[in-house]
Amino acid sequence: MFRLVCVGVFYLILGCHASGDWCYEHAECGPSTWAEHYPFCGGYSQSPINIITSSVKYNLNLGPIDISSSAGPSTGVVTNNGHTVEVTLNSVHYLRGAGLQNPYELAAFHFHFGNPLSDIEGSEHRIDGIAYPMEVHFVFYNTKYASLEEAKTKSDGLAVVGVLFKIGERNEALDHLISVLPLVRHQGDTETFSINLGKLLSRHVENYYKYQGSLTTPPCSENVTWHVIGTPLQLSRSQYQAIVSSLYFTSKDSVEQTPMVNNFRPTQSQSLSGRTVYGYQ
Repeated sequence: MFRLVCVGVFYLILGCHASGDWCYEHAECGPSTWAEHYPFCGGYSQSPINIITSSVKYNLNLGPIDISSSAGPSTGVVTNNGHTVEVTLNSVHYLRGAGLQNPYELAAFHFHFGNPLSDIEGSEHRIDGIAYPMEVHFVFYNTKYASLEEAKTKSDGLAVVGVLFKIGERNEALDHLISVLPLVRHQGDTETFSINLGKLLSRHVENYYKYQGSLTTPPCSENVTWHVIGTPLQLSRSQYQAIVSSLYFTSKDSVEQTPMVNNFRPTQSQSLSGRTVYGYQ
């Protein structure tokens, strides 16, 4: 069944609209200023966080993460929205388990990364203070609601699986996506492609951290159940550099072209404001 959710909806939901009131690359609209336009960004349950493993409360009753997906490759659309590259797929994928009461359906996934000269920053979440060069967010919405549009307004509407990547062996599942990135170099560019999500993201995950937080981009809504995978996946240095060197924050018509690097929000307050980070492994 074909379910390609319109790009415009994702810009609204994930805060990834092409707007001049927030950005990553300029001090006047960077992360430290987001709360001036989006009050939730100054809230007490913000993401990302630094996960301190010694403070994690392990709960075996949560059970593993279960991500069901169609066998084989799935076609989709990749879009440069001026803040990241966003991917929507035409096949349906569900998130179950992990203590969730209902299945959550995949809406899209997108990338946060650092720059080609460093592999010690780029991820949004940290584990015991350690950052990784890239983090991919798989955004799901609660199927108890009729639509993504409705779910975004509910306290249990969204669940995100955050996958950290470290430099290591080549990741074949990323190859085709990386190959089309030069075709979406500028803000507003879109391109079709195919990916085998089952090869990129394991169906059963038995090592993760779970907590209540927010979107990491404006409007920073605090209605996200986070699942951060505890074991980073790998990609080669050449793959990482291809991703980081392929993209621009700016449109084709911009006089000054700005490379898309360091598109990550820093970790928020060290205080979790009463929140608990749960673990399963």
